[in-house]
Amino acid sequence: MTRVLLVEDHALFRQVRSLLLEHQPNLKVAQAGSLAEARQKLGGIDVAVLDVALPDGDGLEHISELRIVDPGASVLVLSAAVDSAYPERALEAGADAVLQKVHAPLRIIDEIRRIGEIG
Repeated sequence: MTRVLLVEDHALFRQVRSLLLEHQPNLKVAQAGSLAEARQKLGGIDVAVLDVALPDGDGLEHISELRIVDPGASVLVLSAAVDSAYPERALEAGADAVLQKVHAPLRIIDEIRRIGEIG
């Protein structure tokens, strides 16, 4: 079972993604709408799916904290940023993978499974 923490401040987007993930075999999903809420749900996760523009901070700044609490967890950053340098910045911050939010849901699920296996 891969335990996924989905951190996204847009409630509708978060809930739809969570429903899609919950219907996948061997994925268990917890949701957080802010960094503060995500901090409460750390401990025992395998993959964190992080938005970057959160109401209480930048998701990239949360990666190092996440790695302290869940050292084996992998991180997928989902971004709406159009800046071509952004993926490199996310990887430098410690993300294992970066995808645009507009990617097909199955592509995102495949990436969660892929990085969950290497975590």
